[in-house]
Amino acid sequence: MIAHRCPTCGAEDAHVFRRISDVPVNSCLLFDDSSQAMGLQRGDIDLAFCNRCAFIFNAAWRPDATVYSDAYEETQVFSETYSAYQRQLAEELVDRYALFGKGIVEIGCGKGAFLNLICALGDNNGIGFDPSFVPERAAGDARTVFRREYFDEKTELAPPDFICCRMTLEHIAETQAFVRAVRRIASPDRGTIVFFQVPDVRRILAEGAFWDVYYEHCSYFSPASLGYLFRSAGFDVLRMESNYDAQYLTIEARPVTAALAIDPLQVSEEVGRLAEDVALYPERASGCVEYWRSMIESVSRSGGRVALWGSGSKAVAFLSAVAMADEIEYLVDINPFRWGKRVPGSAKLIVGPEHLTRFPPDLVIAMNPIYRREIAASLVENGCGSTVLCALGDWKVQPESARMVA
Repeated sequence: MIAHRCPTCGAEDAHVFRRISDVPVNSCLLFDDSSQAMGLQRGDIDLAFCNRCAFIFNAAWRPDATVYSDAYEETQVFSETYSAYQRQLAEELVDRYALFGKGIVEIGCGKGAFLNLICALGDNNGIGFDPSFVPERAAGDARTVFRREYFDEKTELAPPDFICCRMTLEHIAETQAFVRAVRRIASPDRGTIVFFQVPDVRRILAEGAFWDVYYEHCSYFSPASLGYLFRSAGFDVLRMESNYDAQYLTIEARPVTAALAIDPLQVSEEVGRLAEDVALYPERASGCVEYWRSMIESVSRSGGRVALWGSGSKAVAFLSAVAMADEIEYLVDINPFRWGKRVPGSAKLIVGPEHLTRFPPDLVIAMNPIYRREIAASLVENGCGSTVLCALGDWKVQPESARMVA
């Protein structure tokens, strides 16, 4: 068995436990043309588990494969559920760290919504970094400046008061180098606070959530690996928690001048706990894939129409794994910037909810269960109140129990 170097702790003790071949290397790039969408470069995923720090990563990831540009559409702000969560998060951070009249930096700011929000709440000044930022999409605000570029170890910045990085670290392969670059602009004297948010790999492993494993995500964190990473890079961990229905893992930290000791016993205990789910994940994921194939095939064979609700990374991973794109008629999304576009790999068309009034589905599979109420309300609004609605996170629940009542 080949051992791989862990990008977080450097140990040559990581081994592949799940291989996924021939997947699209980008999930959120959108295409006008089917041939372009289907012709996107493909790659492999070799999920490797580090027995020293519990970090999980794609050992087959290639740094030149993924692309982040203005054709990259990742925003979730059109969801009321997500927008409410984002606002609550911003308010909590502003209150907890007295972010009033401060300097804020966001790494991987996307289209700028969160940075604009946190600056507006505390009358702060912000700088956002993201190559996929689109100037026309950001509301004009003199308090924020956006740079359409990557943040790295060469980025020159005066020490800010607060650094946030949400849903970006999982796209970084050399995690230790990246967090050390963040530490370089964080100042103990100024009291810089650092906030990171990543997917929580514990849920992915426990659910067999194959739809949450895709090429762009080359790094997967648990509390042990995330804490190890930040402590070894020169941070004191102040707070760590799982939220958004256990989907996200957040960490709040501050830079320190002296290196902090890492408790090997605490890390080894979580390594042991996570190792059990790592061992079970291949079987869980394979069983989950077969479940959805069977359900889609059953509906399609009876002449029913199947649709996915959500057209982002989860949908791309789902379509790639179940390999039944012909049996799925379309993808529904509430983000108008996605309508009329096609997703990488399968080239399935993305439509808005109004499309359902003319082409009602018999089965809708929600890519994220946290949006079930939003989706159910929209289905009823568009005359699809008897549609069977199932959510990926609840895949063990039989579809009859998920039937909607208008």
